[in-house]
This record gives sequence, C-alpha cells and structure tokens, in this order.
Amino acid sequence: MDSHVEGSLNRISIQGGVQRHHLRRLCASLHQTIVDRGCSDVVLDFSLCDGVTEAVMLPLMPIITDYRRRGISFDLIPPADAQLTRLFLNANWGHYIKPERYDPSSHEGGHVPALRFGGTEDQSDILDKVMRLILRQLETDRSTLKAIEWSLGEIMDNVSNHAQSSVGGFVQATAYKNRNQVEFVVSDAGIGIPASMQIDNHATALREAIHEGVTRDKTQNAGNGLYGSYRVAFLSGGQFEIHSLHGLLYVNNPEEGIRNSQETVPYNGTSVRCAITIGDHELLNKALRFKDVPHDPPVDYIERTFERGEDDVTLNMREQAWRDFGSRQGGVKIRSMIRNLLNLNHPVILDFSGVGVISSSFADEVFGRLFVEMGPRAFMTRIEMRNVDPTVEGLIDRAIVQRTRLGNGDA
Repeated sequence: MDSHVEGSLNRISIQGGVQRHHLRRLCASLHQTIVDRGCSDVVLDFSLCDGVTEAVMLPLMPIITDYRRRGISFDLIPPADAQLTRLFLNANWGHYIKPERYDPSSHEGGHVPALRFGGTEDQSDILDKVMRLILRQLETDRSTLKAIEWSLGEIMDNVSNHAQSSVGGFVQATAYKNRNQVEFVVSDAGIGIPASMQIDNHATALREAIHEGVTRDKTQNAGNGLYGSYRVAFLSGGQFEIHSLHGLLYVNNPEEGIRNSQETVPYNGTSVRCAITIGDHELLNKALRFKDVPHDPPVDYIERTFERGEDDVTLNMREQAWRDFGSRQGGVKIRSMIRNLLNLNHPVILDFSGVGVISSSFADEVFGRLFVEMGPRAFMTRIEMRNVDPTVEGLIDRAIVQRTRLGNGDA
C-alpha cells in the first residue's frame, strides 16, 4: 500500500508504512484540522497503517498533549493489524492520544514505553529503566553503558533546562537484538533549539548545536549534550536525528556524514533520536572528549544498582527478576543481565532473599545454560548464590544436572 497522510474534516487518515518524512506531514495535518478548520475533536485513523516506529510516533506525543492542554480532544482508530495495535498499546501511544480509553502500559518487552517526564526524579527513574532494558536485552559493557546513560541524561536535561515545554518531555527506548543496538527518542513541545540559540536559520542552528563548546557551563561539560550524544551515535556506527522548528538534521551512517535542511513545515518543539550500536569497548573514551580530555561520568547505573563494595557486584533477584520467575522468556533476560555483570570481571552475587519459588524453565534457562556455557569451574568461582530457599535450590540443582546431560541445544 502506498504511504500517505490525508486530512478531511476532523479526521486524519494514515495509510501504509509511516516513515521519517511523515512526521511533518502529520504535524501539518494537525495544524490544518485544528487551526485552519477549527475542529476541537480530532480523529486519528490508523486503521490502514501497516508499519510505524517510535521515531515518528514519540515526537507526536508532546504535540498532541499540548493540543489536549488547550482543550482539543482526540480519538484513535487503531490499526486493523492486531500486532500493530498491540504496539500502539504497549508503547503507550494509545494512552497519550486518548487516556480516557487506554490505560498506561506496564508491558516489559524489548522497549521502555513512551513516558512523560518533568523533573530530576522522573529522569532518574527513566534512566534506570533504559539501563535495565539494555542489560536484559543486549550484550554490552560498562563503558558503553556509561556513554548511553550520559547521552540520554543530557538530552533529557536539555528539555528541563532549555525547552520551556508546557507539557514537559517524552522519552521512549527500544532494544534491537538483531543489530545489538539501542535507540531512544526524546521529544518536547517547547520553544525549539533555534529560538533557544537565537539563530534565525533553523538548519544552521541545528548544525551549530552539535558543535563542541555550545555550552552553558564549560567547567562541567554541561550543555555539550547534543555534541556528545551525536558523537556517541556517530562513532558507534549508529544514527542521529534532530527535528526542531523548521530545522532537520540527521546522520544515517558515518559514510554519508551530516545532512540537514530547512523544512517548510515546522515541528513545534524539539525531537532528538539517537541510535547507538553496542560493541566498541572504547566508545566512552572516543566519544566523550571535551577539549580533547576524556570525560568519565563519576557515578553510573552499575554503581547505584549493583555495587556494594570495591569487589562486590550483587544482583537482587527479587527486585530485578520477580516478573520473570515463571517463564523461559524471562530467564533469557536474566541470563543476559548476569552475563553483562560478569563482564565487569568481578564475581557476581545472586541474592535470593524473599524468593520462594521459580519455575523449572526459568531455572534451566538461567542456571542450566550458564553452567554449560561457563563450565563447572568458572560457574562455581564466578557466581555465588546467597539466601536460597531449599525448594529453589533443588530446582536449580536439578536444572543444572539435566542441562549438563542435554548440552545447550534446544532439545
């Protein structure tokens, strides 16, 4: 099906697959429907949509929320495709379009759903959710995790400190296992980067914004968030994209370099998309260099969540895995988290305090497979289990014996 956006009376219809260039078409259709035609109740019809990503949908959330703040009501006709409808609900897009009908999502899959933030506490909670997503879904190292955490934190800080957005900011993150990449989008309905920088040419403003030194506090590297985040994405072989007012800047791959333009239709706010490929252990040192001095964030998610001393890395199983104990799929995520913590080159302590039961499939997927992967000696010396209920211990022992006989195939 050909992709296009149509507006008629109070209905905006989205057909086919939604791509990057459709974002501004959707913004234009919203303006025409609400401002030009004076409609106060808008229907967003995605029934014939057959593909969409957070790169387009997340930036719509602050725009729609701002219209709602001004008294405009929205209705959503979800896609006919059942799987795509589940995405609308699981990603929280349905909730922010029509909260009267759709409850907030509690889905824990390969993404952190769209979340709204306004202050430091909200931002810290979201950062922790994204870091946890990466540990559970992707193969990473501490250096890369620090670079991602710094980038996302800085971009959210820009919303709080500069955007002047009446609806705060919105963020969503997705982990892509097939390319070991994390992508996050941060959007607001604020004054825009060109207005904040007081530069009339919006394309020029965005290019200037990713230069080193466009900063409010040179002693703390504060304000270098866009520059540093662009470098993290670019040097990892990922993608980077900014929409702000009439300005558009994007990097699809390092070979193409930076492309930017002055667009006819404005995006009334700022949206930053950052896709970071994981695999370069030196990414932090390469990307976060200010005045050619490497910047190493002093406190990170690993320290806040798992480190109890200089040589102790503790995974609280009840806190981190309580939703996973009943399934093999949950076991895959916890095994990924344990692997990533083992990459810190310290023994990992698994604290089972408060855990009374786990499923046999979970025990097999985590402990049976890890035992075979690592071998008996490494498993026993690098993984320590504490406060294990006798029933849970029996399930783990049984899973290890059975998996040792089967090997790590899927039989």
